[in-house]
Amino acid sequence: CGSRVDEAAEELMTLLEEPDLLQVTVLVLANKQDLLNAKTAEALMEELDLTHDKNRKVMVEPCSAKTGEGLEGAMTKLIDEIK
Repeated sequence: CGSRVDEAAEELMTLLEEPDLLQVTVLVLANKQDLLNAKTAEALMEELDLTHDKNRKVMVEPCSAKTGEGLEGAMTKLIDEIK
């Protein structure tokens, strides 16, 4: 049985192969940063296999949905990127 990250990576790769999505910027929210054992944004990027696509802008931003920390900054970065 695969982990949630493995399942997310597989689904994300399927989506990113869609012709209409070839040039889109990707924002991944590395949630649960309020927990001591949370994966870092860098570790999550590696596990999702997002480090190899040089033709696409990929941002992995640490955040906590529980506290709201990092969410506004992540959305601001995405908006700035797609302007």
